[in-house]
Amino acid sequence: MSGYDANIECLPFIGFLDLRGGEAIRLACSECLSVTLPASANTLISVDDERVAYCISSDHWILQVADGSQQAALQSLEIAAGDVSHSFVDVSDLYARIRLSGTEARAVLAQGVSIDIHPRVFGVGATARTGFAKTTAQLHCVDETPTFIITVFSSYQQYALDWLQQAAGKT
Repeated sequence: MSGYDANIECLPFIGFLDLRGGEAIRLACSECLSVTLPASANTLISVDDERVAYCISSDHWILQVADGSQQAALQSLEIAAGDVSHSFVDVSDLYARIRLSGTEARAVLAQGVSIDIHPRVFGVGATARTGFAKTTAQLHCVDETPTFIITVFSSYQQYALDWLQQAAGKT
């Protein structure tokens, strides 16, 4: 069985910080990290392959950082936040990333997501936290290949890989 034209691979471990607070915290974090935290849910700002800021809601962001830089970033953020109400937590162990790419990657992914991922609606640069294969994932459409980065809870990484392999007809 040849299956869909789709490639599935685990991506290396990377740091994740969970940032919560109001507009003052968003602005302080943006200045401190030299990364503008997006203000609208289901948007992202990508600085490079390692630094990506995902907006989950108007007061909640997930910041992807280079592994090993989490503690320094948290210390800087705590200083920048001052006395403003906030929560900053290293959640690196909570997440795992999977890359799904290939000309039929969208068809594979469509079998398990609860949102419309047609390119007119979910094109390059789009992101959303959504239901995925009976769990939850943060989806990010990286390019027109298409290539998707699927961020899942790390305890579901093997399940997500197995699900994708089956949906792609690779097993």
